[in-house]
Amino acid sequence: MGVELIGESLRGALRVTTSTPQQRDHFRARVSLANTGVAQEYATNIQVADLNALNALAVVRWKKLFGFYLDFEGEHNSTYSIDTNSLISDDES
Repeated sequence: MGVELIGESLRGALRVTTSTPQQRDHFRARVSLANTGVAQEYATNIQVADLNALNALAVVRWKKLFGFYLDFEGEHNSTYSIDTNSLISDDES
């Protein structure tokens, strides 16, 4: 989740990136594993309850992987953009 204050409003995005044995190449292009002081970022990052609830998309993805939900696309990356209210799924398997 990334959120920033622009004027008096928030903008940002939520992302779920999945790595599986069948598909891993996309992961490093989307997620940095470098130590970038994440603890400090979380100390100052804006947390919003409704966006935290939307992050349940990660739980839905996990349940798709294990067959609880039907998964037609097999997306390995989904991004929700707050300002455009769009959910984009890509990196299909």
